[in-house]
Amino acid sequence: MIKLIRLSGSKVVVLILDCLFIYVSYLLAYNLKFQGNVPQEQWQSFFHYAPWLGLFTAITYYFFNLYDFAGRQKPTKWLFNLIVAHVVFVVELIVLNYWVRTFSLPRSVVVIAFLIQLVLTFSLRLLLFFVQIRGFGKKRVLLVVNAEPSSIHTLRKVITGGQIWFRIQRVFIVGSGERELNSSFWEEVDVLMFGPDIPDQVKTELIQAAGQRNIEVLLIPDFYELYLMKAEMQQIDDLMVYSMMPPELTIWERFAKRCIDLVISSLLLLIASPIMLLMWVIIPMTSQGKALFMQERVGLHGQEFRVFKFRSMVDNAEQHTGPVLAGAGDARITRFGQFIRATRLDELPQLINVLRGEMSLVGPRPERAYFVEQFKLELPHYTYRLMVKPGLTGLAQVMANYTTTPSDKLRYDMMYIKNYSPILDLKILVQTIGVVLRRDQSKGLETPEASAPMDVAQYLQDAELEIAAVGD
Repeated sequence: MIKLIRLSGSKVVVLILDCLFIYVSYLLAYNLKFQGNVPQEQWQSFFHYAPWLGLFTAITYYFFNLYDFAGRQKPTKWLFNLIVAHVVFVVELIVLNYWVRTFSLPRSVVVIAFLIQLVLTFSLRLLLFFVQIRGFGKKRVLLVVNAEPSSIHTLRKVITGGQIWFRIQRVFIVGSGERELNSSFWEEVDVLMFGPDIPDQVKTELIQAAGQRNIEVLLIPDFYELYLMKAEMQQIDDLMVYSMMPPELTIWERFAKRCIDLVISSLLLLIASPIMLLMWVIIPMTSQGKALFMQERVGLHGQEFRVFKFRSMVDNAEQHTGPVLAGAGDARITRFGQFIRATRLDELPQLINVLRGEMSLVGPRPERAYFVEQFKLELPHYTYRLMVKPGLTGLAQVMANYTTTPSDKLRYDMMYIKNYSPILDLKILVQTIGVVLRRDQSKGLETPEASAPMDVAQYLQDAELEIAAVGD
C-alpha cells in the first residue's frame, strides 16, 4: 500500500509538471517568435485556448502510458512515445482551432513549443530513469527456472532485455524434485524472479523466504493465476472462497464494445478509403494476382469466418508449403508487401469484418484453424481467448512483438479480457499508432536455427552465470 501511494503520488507530480511544461513551452515559443514583444491580439488568442493545453496534455499522455512508471521502460521507448504523443497533441490542437475558430494558432509557435515541450518532458523522465538506475543501482536477481529448454527464452530476455535494471546473481534450476535454498544463496540478492512453469510448492516456499527477507518478487504468471485477477470474494458459512468465472465480457460490455466498433470503424473506413483505393491499384501492378486476399480464421466461440486483407505475398503463396507462419526475410513476401506489412496497411480491409460483426477493433488477433489446433495442444488455456471477438489490434500487439511466443501473447490476451473496459480499448487503439510507426514490432519469426533449444545448464555456463542449486 505504501508503494502504491508513493507511485500514485509520483504520477500526480509528473502530471502537474507536464501541464506546467506545456504552458512554459508556449510562453517561450511566443516570446521567441515575436522577440519578446508579443502583440496583444496574440495574447488574447493564447488565453482562448490555454485551458485546453493542460487537458490535452494529461489525456494524451495517459493514453500513451506516459504515466506508467511501474513498468521498467527504456529511455528510447519514453522518447518514442513522447514524440508520437506530441504529434497527436498538435493534431488535437489544430482540430480544436478549426472547430472553435475563436483563436489564431501561428504554425511557428506550434513548432517551437513542440520542440521545447519534447525536451522538457523527456528530460523529466530521463531524470526519473537515472534516479532509479543510478540512485538504487541494478537489482541483484536470484532467478528460478526449470530445466526445460523453453527456459532459455526467459534467460535470454532477462539477460539482454533487462540488463539495464538487473544483474543475475544466481540461478536456481528446478528439476524433478525440489531442494530448499540455504541462507547463503540469499546473500546479496534484491529480487527473486520466477520463470514460467515453476511448481507451486517451490513458488510457495521461495516467496515465503523472500518475504521474510523483504525481497521483491517478480514472476511470469501461470494461466490459473491470471484467473485470480478480479475474482469475486464469496462466503460459505464462515469459509472465504473465490469465485472465478471464465474470462468473458458481460452483456453490457459487449453492447458498449459493439457501439464503439460501429462508430470508429465507420469513421476509419471513411478516412482510409483513398488509401484503400490506391492499394487496389498498386498491388496488382507490383505483383501478379488480386489486391484483396481472403483467408479462413477462427473467431468468437470457435466459429470460422473469412478475414479480408490486402495481399502482401505472391499469389498462392502456400500452394506448395501448406499453412506456414511468415518468417523474417520470407521470400514469399513481395517488395511492396514488405511495406504494407510494416505499416499495417494490409490490415485495413478488416474494418469491413468489424462492421459485419465478425471482428472487433480490439481483441486477440484471429488465427487460422490449423494453428489454433496446434496451440490448443501446447496451451490448454488457449480456448479462453475465443471467448471474445478477435480484434484488428490488441494488447498483445501493442505490448509485444510479432515474434513473441504464443504463450506470452496468450497472457496479454487473457489480461485484456480480465481487465476489459472501453477506456482500455481506446488506449490500445491510440497506442496502435506507435506500433504502426515502430517497424521492429512487425518483423517475422526467427528461423528454427536461430531459436533452436539447448541445455539450460550449458547456456548458463556460456553466459558465465552462477548456478545456485539444481533441484534433485
